[in-house]
Amino acid sequence: MEFLIKLTDRLRNFSDYVSVTKQTEKGVVLGEYKMSLSDVIRCLTDSATEGQRTETPFLPRNCTKLVSKLNGFEVFIEIPKRKWLVTYDNEQTHIGFPKMIIKYDIYKNQIRYMQLVAVREERNRINGETPLYYFPFSNVDKDNSKVCMGTNEMPIIKCLSQLDTMHNLFFSAPFGEDYGGITTEGQSVKQIFQSLKDKDFHDELLVPIGQTFNDYFSLES
Repeated sequence: MEFLIKLTDRLRNFSDYVSVTKQTEKGVVLGEYKMSLSDVIRCLTDSATEGQRTETPFLPRNCTKLVSKLNGFEVFIEIPKRKWLVTYDNEQTHIGFPKMIIKYDIYKNQIRYMQLVAVREERNRINGETPLYYFPFSNVDKDNSKVCMGTNEMPIIKCLSQLDTMHNLFFSAPFGEDYGGITTEGQSVKQIFQSLKDKDFHDELLVPIGQTFNDYFSLES
């Protein structure tokens, strides 16, 4: 089966019609019809890509969203609510942390930066309309939620599944006073850690950012 597409120099835009002839390999015409140029291009494109598959990389656990870019990825991972062993004022203590979302910006296998925000525990499934809250402790810039890692260098990422436990590097780094803390009770970093020592985090302490997941991270779906 053959299809002959007749193009002329009178075409001015993609909505103009072109002639299409359907015939056998021996030239026997089976039918003639007209199609807009845009429809012809779409049919040819669909035909060329039919049967092709696009695969994602192997993803880390609790990955809620993956955004592919030209030379990298934006990876969003949910961190469940739990107690973390953290170091503050030269003392190690188990502190209750809220449920969180950490975003990794990956460029050419290198972590350029991380962002960390909180969500309330009752939000069972993260979606584009999930309200976000400020990370309540220190070491995170409240203006843009970027994580401060000091002089610590992040490793090269050969596979996105390596991000499974990458946030452990953040929690194992000493907490100081950088960027301060932010809670509904206006506590200092020291007061926050003292009040949550060996206790679960209370979501009532979270301060809303005032934006949803999609709005804050400039996502569409």
